[in-house]
Amino acid sequence: MKGSMKRYFLFFYFLLLTAISTVARPMVDSLLIQLDNTIASRSIYEAAKIKRINIIKDKLHKPHLSIEQRYQINDLLFHEYESYVCDSARRYVDANIKIASGLGRREWLTEALLKKAHILATSGLYVEAMKLLESIDKEHLEKETLVDYYIAFENLYLYQAEYAKGDEYMQTYLKAMNLYRDSVLSVVPDRSYQYIITKVPALVEQQKLNEAEHLLLSYLPQVSTDTRNYAVLTSILAFVYECSGRTEARKEYLIKSAISDVKAVVKENNSLRALSELLYQEGQIERADHYVKVSMEDANVYNARLRNVQASKMLPIIDKVYQSEKEYQQQVLRWMLGIISILSFFLLLAIVYVIVQMKKLARANEKQRQTNHSLTEANCIKEEYIGRFLSLCSAYIDKLEVYRRMLNKKASSGKTEELFRTLKSTQFVDDELKEFYHSFDTSFLNIFPDFVESFNSLLPEKEQIHPKQGEKLTTELRIFALIRLGITDSSKIADFLRYSITTIYTYRSKLRNKSLYKDSFEERVMKIASFDNAGSGHQIH
Repeated sequence: MKGSMKRYFLFFYFLLLTAISTVARPMVDSLLIQLDNTIASRSIYEAAKIKRINIIKDKLHKPHLSIEQRYQINDLLFHEYESYVCDSARRYVDANIKIASGLGRREWLTEALLKKAHILATSGLYVEAMKLLESIDKEHLEKETLVDYYIAFENLYLYQAEYAKGDEYMQTYLKAMNLYRDSVLSVVPDRSYQYIITKVPALVEQQKLNEAEHLLLSYLPQVSTDTRNYAVLTSILAFVYECSGRTEARKEYLIKSAISDVKAVVKENNSLRALSELLYQEGQIERADHYVKVSMEDANVYNARLRNVQASKMLPIIDKVYQSEKEYQQQVLRWMLGIISILSFFLLLAIVYVIVQMKKLARANEKQRQTNHSLTEANCIKEEYIGRFLSLCSAYIDKLEVYRRMLNKKASSGKTEELFRTLKSTQFVDDELKEFYHSFDTSFLNIFPDFVESFNSLLPEKEQIHPKQGEKLTTELRIFALIRLGITDSSKIADFLRYSITTIYTYRSKLRNKSLYKDSFEERVMKIASFDNAGSGHQIH
């Protein structure tokens, strides 16, 4: 019975873990996408930080600034650069050491020396940091400064232990670190930020992982997510989960820590590098490679030697696997390209066949379209000119009747001389011809509204023909208007326009020789579009 219950419990526990893992996976994937987007936008966060730093720097240039005020401004700039650019942070803390020494302010000097020791330690200058700390007289420190003193030693030994990872001296550094950690806990206020980040690692050392997790999770909501403090807390929480074997939870909080580091422009960071190692172990090589390179860039900006060493050890390993994977992908790609090339050859044959058939169909359609257009154009010309012809005939009958009555009236009244003068005059015929040509021009331009513009495009600019004001077509334009209508016989054109055949030949030859297309001038005239094709982009060039 007991064995049966035990098996049931183990089965239930396995199902619970599976369910938790299933829920956690999408969350981690979502956080990874968020991290990628945050890294892509890191220049925006950095620009905001630089703007904030410049505003503080401007205060140093204000007139009548006291030494004490300059010290405070330098301290503000130190805090801005503390996790951003090591060399700049050192410059401002060195300036404050000089100010404190000049003023004889021992507490200010100690404060500045501790800050410089912290910067030296984070940048990998451990010997120099140790000498600086050993120069400080512990006995004269106030409680608040004493906390910073113990923290500086704790951090220094922690960095040295990380640097000596895998070496026999690592345990020596860890032992010294634990001694100073106990000293910090003895003087730091309970439930403060410094208490949490010092107490939790101590609990982990004692294998009190649940208590460590609870302490962090209860404190975490009090901290803004885009701050360095949040990045540190989530990094420590990821370490707790690493010790308890909860890989997905560790990954989740490493990602959150890395996101906070980017948003807070923390270049002295460790979470992104640790995350890249974890992703590498899971086979996410491309992402791991990207993260470790970003981590190295940050370490170079800050001048963090330890972080650079840690990342540089990981980079060749990831890069080698990444290159191997790329080579494999390239090999697969070459095979795929070979297959695609063969398929492309057959596809090309099919395309050529289709194109040939489509060209045949297009030619047939074009021929049909031209035929339809010609028929439509011919119908339009017939309708236009038949209508104009009937109208002119009717008008001429009326005019002849008026002319007959006028002559009859002159004859009846005995005005013989006046009658003869009227009969001899060509004015009536000239007027009728003028009206006839005007009617022709109007009808033609109704069918070919862009004729003049299109015709001139066949001629050099200085040879182009433009009707005078009140005219629609000139004689030359009228000759080629008749040609466009299909009347190409010079004798018929001469009869229509009442010119000699020689004159018509002369006009045609003269314009052909002046044109831009001597060999195909009249063929291009024949292609000038009628009104139904004028707006379709039809080209005659």
